Amino acid sequence: MSPIARRCRPLLVLLLPLALATGCAGPEHEPRIPPLPPMPPPAETFPMPDTPAPAPVATADVDPVATGMTVEGITRLCDEHLARAGKILDGIKALKSSPDGKLTWDSTMGAVDDITLELSVGTSFPALMAVGHPDKAVREAGKACEPKADKFRTDMQLDPDYGAVLKRYAAKAEPLTGVRARMLREAIRDLHRNGLDLPADKQDRLRAINAELTRLSQDFVSNISDSVLSMKVKPERLKGLPDSFLAEHKPGADGMVTLTTNYPDYFPVVTYAEDRSVAKELTELFDNRAADKNVAILDRVLQLREEKAKMLGYATWADYAIEPRMAKTPAAVRSFLQELAKEVKEPARKEYREFQTEYRKLGGKASPVPNYDRLYLEQKLREKKYGFDSKELSNYFEVRNVTQGLLRIVSRLYGIQFRDVRNAPKWHPDVRVLDVYDHDKRLGRIYLDLYPREGKYKHAAMFEIRTGKRLADGRYLEPIAALMCNFPKPGATPALMSHPDVATFFHEFGHVLHHVLTRQDLASYAGTNVARDFVEAPSQLFEEWAYRRETLDLFAKHYQTGAKIPDKLFEALTRSRAFGRALATERQLSLAMLDFEYHTRPVPMDTDKVFDEVMSNSQHFSYLPGTHFQATFGHLMGYDAGYYSYQWALAIARDLLTRFDKDGYMNTGTAAEWRKDVLEQGAGDDENNLVTAFLGRPSNLKAYSRFLRGQ
Repeated sequence: MSPIARRCRPLLVLLLPLALATGCAGPEHEPRIPPLPPMPPPAETFPMPDTPAPAPVATADVDPVATGMTVEGITRLCDEHLARAGKILDGIKALKSSPDGKLTWDSTMGAVDDITLELSVGTSFPALMAVGHPDKAVREAGKACEPKADKFRTDMQLDPDYGAVLKRYAAKAEPLTGVRARMLREAIRDLHRNGLDLPADKQDRLRAINAELTRLSQDFVSNISDSVLSMKVKPERLKGLPDSFLAEHKPGADGMVTLTTNYPDYFPVVTYAEDRSVAKELTELFDNRAADKNVAILDRVLQLREEKAKMLGYATWADYAIEPRMAKTPAAVRSFLQELAKEVKEPARKEYREFQTEYRKLGGKASPVPNYDRLYLEQKLREKKYGFDSKELSNYFEVRNVTQGLLRIVSRLYGIQFRDVRNAPKWHPDVRVLDVYDHDKRLGRIYLDLYPREGKYKHAAMFEIRTGKRLADGRYLEPIAALMCNFPKPGATPALMSHPDVATFFHEFGHVLHHVLTRQDLASYAGTNVARDFVEAPSQLFEEWAYRRETLDLFAKHYQTGAKIPDKLFEALTRSRAFGRALATERQLSLAMLDFEYHTRPVPMDTDKVFDEVMSNSQHFSYLPGTHFQATFGHLMGYDAGYYSYQWALAIARDLLTRFDKDGYMNTGTAAEWRKDVLEQGAGDDENNLVTAFLGRPSNLKAYSRFLRGQ
């Protein structure tokens, strides 16, 4: 599913929470790869608390991971870099009364970008550890960094001396071009967006609102991560589940099998369990995770967002949040969602009739069909209509083979190499550390944290650890990223991924490539620091590599025999792929509409009532009464008024894929152009211009329309 938030040009637009995580919206000739060697013992991972503080080093030489894996280390990492950012800010403010000649790019906007780097190094890893470290004390220490960083950013944007210097520099009208011109233009715009023009009393109120929103957003996400509900069932009630699932879920001493609301349990159960009462009971728990806390938090967050938006002169939070994105206005978003709803209405109605007929044949009596039966019915119909057996397909996706295959594809496509770093510090023994090289030049580092555990982030997302940036000495600071997922973990039995899991893996790795391959000079615009309604385009584009024969054959091997996916099974996957797409798109649109309604309607509102209204008007399926899905919808804290971005970006991605459809999905020349024109650029130009550069024409909706129609 999804991320908690992402940070887009952090010092220009104040977004909450501060943490960067980029995620997906959910489902859509060589020898067999040997098992990976065991991970080295993590002795270096948890240094003793009395480890002496290291001498100060240049920010470019700081390894946030090595520095910040204890309570003391994570606190020091945060505080030291906030202090460094403060000194840079003091230098900018000191220019208030200086002659115009001292107001240069380097002394003003260049310094602002240096602050971006300090915040990235000092706060990104604490934000990751807040949802990823196995020690709760370290997670809490990570959480403590974000309010400090948010206060720094709020104070900076409200500082009259800082604002005066930027405005004076802008008034010089130096002949800036490209990303520098964009940064200055957006910085001046965002002084107003962040409250510089407010009177003192309202600025004080804005500070309090921002601080409370930070805390509430953190709590909302942490509550979801910490909420693992469970139920016990008799083994015979699990008929229909894959053998690998049953092998991992043996009865306990009481003869009962424990099922949790974690993804590796929930989705197989709702997709395959023949006893649909088990799916219903588990869904009731799944859609009530953290509801006891998060419903009230959401109420308060919506109230504060509306107050802030109106204080800053915007009619709604959606007006405020969408302004810096590609869509620009809520009217454009509403029009986009309505147009898509019309596009999928008839194919969704046709698909639903098939679902409903199958549901009745299987003895279902409810009307509408319950949402927890959607994936089950879809799988049944795919098997009947196309001979597609998703359980059989999973036998070809052992998680370690998929990981190695994905890396092999990326290596061939972009001419880069991944080298394991065996002794690198890491926060858990399961984490795998890879350095990325282009020939002998190191480009960056990736941490793969792929398996579920208690207290860990529950979805799949890419987290920034350090941004890229061109340094004063000409070097390029290597970006660092972490990929956090919840895939089946290898053990005594094979860890087999579903194909939707494989697509999710490729999706998230698309974000990783966007982050690690960047060569954008400015940290504020590097990597995934692009408009929020564009950031999912590179990741959704890379999902397509999980569906192509030429790429699947590079890694999809039967975990026992090493055989490739049989033609019949692959053809069934291909033929059945479009089935259910209209209903899945309808669901995504309903979630986008829910998010949109929450941020355009006046508060207070009954979020349960709005949920029921939006779902009944936009979806064919029904949700269980007494559940509170909105309490589990982590996007509301990071993609606020922005969940539409997934479909907006998908429309762009489908158009971008027309180049690979024509040239081939392993065409290194096309991949090189994609890397140069988009991945390396970050937000170095308007996102529409980046797309045009790669396509050789402006983007259009033709490919997306064909995709929605299953063509």
